[in-house]
Formats: sequence, structure tokens, C-alpha cells
Amino acid sequence: MCGDRNNRSDLFDARTIGCIESAVNDRIQELDVFLRVADASSFSAAARGLDCSPSTVSKRIQRLEDRLRVRLFHRTSRVLRLTREGEKFLAGAHRVIEAIDEAETGLGQSGFEASGVLRINCALLLAQHQLSPLIPEFLERHPAMRLEFVLSAAPLEPVENQIDVSFQSGSIPDSSRVARRIATTRWGMCAAPAYLARHGTPRTVEDLRHHNCLNFLPGSFPNHWPLRDGAELAAHEIKGNIGSNSSELLRSFAVAGVGIARLSDMHVDSDIRAGRLVRVLEAFRADTEAPLYVVYASRRNLSLRVKAFLDFIVEKFGAPPAAGQAISSTTLPVT
Repeated sequence: MCGDRNNRSDLFDARTIGCIESAVNDRIQELDVFLRVADASSFSAAARGLDCSPSTVSKRIQRLEDRLRVRLFHRTSRVLRLTREGEKFLAGAHRVIEAIDEAETGLGQSGFEASGVLRINCALLLAQHQLSPLIPEFLERHPAMRLEFVLSAAPLEPVENQIDVSFQSGSIPDSSRVARRIATTRWGMCAAPAYLARHGTPRTVEDLRHHNCLNFLPGSFPNHWPLRDGAELAAHEIKGNIGSNSSELLRSFAVAGVGIARLSDMHVDSDIRAGRLVRVLEAFRADTEAPLYVVYASRRNLSLRVKAFLDFIVEKFGAPPAAGQAISSTTLPVT
């Protein structure tokens, strides 16, 4: 009888522990869903990251609100934003998840595998020439992840476009996000050997007036070329019969022998090495450098998939730089 009582006690303890574990895990999952929705201001964006339906996310939030007996979000057909109670709960939820993350990191393992969809926004040239050679290795390390590349000449609004990570150069205006500087690159002028054979190689800044210069459209990138003539640095207005907001298209026209283009070294380095393009007016190149940043949400408890991608990018860009790259791997606040 005593043995039966002990067995029943052991069974009771096992069931109790199982129920407690289930309840704790459920609450942690609710916090994770809440933080994702609060960060994205969208049920749909949060659902994409969790690889589930928006209705599932909405139900989890509703269940959390019912349990807390407060409304955490104001919901309209166009806007989803935190209530005052939601903002207060957000701070506490951050602390809980951060404590769990720090505890797991302290053990040297997270116990979870990075998975789900990661949406990346960057320019076409960067995706083609810098990221695409690296991605196969990343996916081999993280087979449960899916990457979606959203390409644009200018950075997209992250919440509206459900962007997890973006690559941006120059100034970063959004102070609500973190920008990590991963590289710097210089810009220079280049042309195809065939074009230079037909039209001659420019020797001075003044010579550019007699050449077809491929330029960015106003409002996309600076369309005045900063050139140094001795100690003087000035922005020169150039002329040509091709304009575009796409650096990849301008590069293609330059390779095809249409004219001279001013492009990032990072983007044309492979063309220079292969002989498809030749640098011109190097003595007049401005000494200014353009930083390249990887930009992401500012909250500390980033998803595992974002952390995995950031760690990988810093690792790869922190390797010995290719020609045209001066690597820096410093986390900077967005200014």
C-alpha cells in the first residue's frame, strides 16, 4: 500500500511538474508573440517571423489580454499601436525575455535553432556582388531558415515592408533602430576599355566635359561628382545621355562601353579585376569614404534568426577585406 502511495505521489509530482512547465512555456511564448507584434506594429509581420497565420497571432494576443484583463493594443483597420497598459507591459516583457536570453547565453547554448523567414532589404549590386556568394554557407549553417531579399535603390520603411534587416550606406535617419558599421568603401570613376579606345582616356577634370558620363537621377544618389583638383575639392556637374536610380544599371552600361560611371569600389571591384572596367582619373578621386551599415531593430531581445544573420555578416565582413573595402565592425547608434 505504501508503495502504491509512493507511486501515486511520483505520478502526481510528474504531472504537476509537466503542468507547470507547460504553463511557463506558454507564458514565455505569449511574451515572445507580444514583443514581435509590438516591434512590428503588425499581426501579419509578426506572423511571418513566427511562420504562422496572422489569425493565430491575433488569438494569442487576445488570450494574453484576457488573462491580464487589460487591452494591450489599440486596433483599427489601418493602425495597430500599444495602449498605455501595453507600453508598461512592454518594459516588463523585455526584462523577462532578456533575462532568459542572458541565462541561456551564459550556459553557452540557446537550446533552440534559428528558423523562420528573414526579410532583407538592400540594393541589387550589394546583393549580387557581396551577399550572394555568402548566402549558401549561411543556409547550410541554418537549414531551417528562409531568406527573402527585397531589393530597392533606396532603403524601405521597415515596419510597413516587414523588413527584419537592411543594408544602408551614408547617413541613417531612423533613430529607433541600431546601425552596425560593417565596411567602408570609396567611390571612383571607371569605364570599359572599348569606350576608352574609341573616345580616349580623360586626363583632367576638364576632360570629362567631352565624355559621356553615366549618372544617377536627382534624388536617388548624389548626381554631382566630387573631384579633387590639387588641394581643392569641388562637386562637378557632369553630362551624359544615360541616367538611372539603379547603380547596377549604370554599371551594366559602363561595362557595355556606353560611357564613364562613378560607382562604389565595392560594387565594381570584380569588374576591375576581370578587366571589364578600368579606373580613370584616380589622381582626382575624392578621399571621402561611404560607410556601409547593417540596420535592425533596437531592442536587445532580437529573434534567433536575426541574431544568427547579424553574427554571420559581422564574421564575414570582418574577414580580411577585398580590394576597395576598409572593414570596420563597430556597433554605432543611429544618428
